[in-house]
Amino acid sequence: MDKKEIEMMREGLAKEYGFALYRQYGEAEAAHFLRVDLTTLMRWRRAGKTRCVNLGERKVRYLGIHIADMMLGVKDD
Repeated sequence: MDKKEIEMMREGLAKEYGFALYRQYGEAEAAHFLRVDLTTLMRWRRAGKTRCVNLGERKVRYLGIHIADMMLGVKDD
């Protein structure tokens, strides 16, 4: 997939699942959009399998674009 295709797919997923690509979501919200258990998402984060915004020792946020990339299986831009 080229960058243009990925961007179009991200936008489509965001619209379909009801999230904004550049809004921050808590871990529970991200897990809900991904339809995985919260502990699964936490395990993925700790293993370095996901991108997230670390806001401190116990505060993590996911951008909608991170959620879309996990849905698409995109590792990095």
